[in-house]
Amino acid sequence: MLKKILALTLAVVIALACTAVFAEEVEEDTTYWVFTDNGKELNVRNAPGGDIIGKLKYGEKVTVVSFINGEWAAINYKDSELGYVSTRFLIKADPEEVKRLIEEEQSEITGDPMTDINAEFASAVDVDDYKITARPARVTSLVYMRWIPSETGRIIIGYKATEQLIVLKELDHYLQVQDPDTGDVGYIHKKFAAR
Repeated sequence: MLKKILALTLAVVIALACTAVFAEEVEEDTTYWVFTDNGKELNVRNAPGGDIIGKLKYGEKVTVVSFINGEWAAINYKDSELGYVSTRFLIKADPEEVKRLIEEEQSEITGDPMTDINAEFASAVDVDDYKITARPARVTSLVYMRWIPSETGRIIIGYKATEQLIVLKELDHYLQVQDPDTGDVGYIHKKFAAR
């Protein structure tokens, strides 16, 4: 009987320890925006992977209370009730502002690939290394590290959403990044990076 009580107590302690390790508190009032594929609504659940209790619209602002295991975010939902959403569909910037910046950037492209590539290289600025997370346009797609800062550049490797890279230099529209696992260095577009 004593062995059963000790085993049960140990199981409870381990479960509590695991919960403490995987729940990461965030700064107070951390604001994110819903950024879903094709502007779809985002399911809000009663627990990570639990039942759906509501939906959020594309571009809707939310306050994240904590992150769970890097895959789920606890958010303030209706009347301060906690809801849970997948972190894959949250972005730290207003999607409308991101769209405006992309349109502005497109207007700066000359149409001559070599002129645009040379302008990118010329704009490079050294920075203190920092990490970014790959943020594909769609959750199911990849962010490509390229040999040169251009969409026409040869692809070195593709990264899934949430994979991390180290930034070495900042350019006008690209980041020079290094893969921390392989040591590969290349370029990814800023619009596909989240800090």
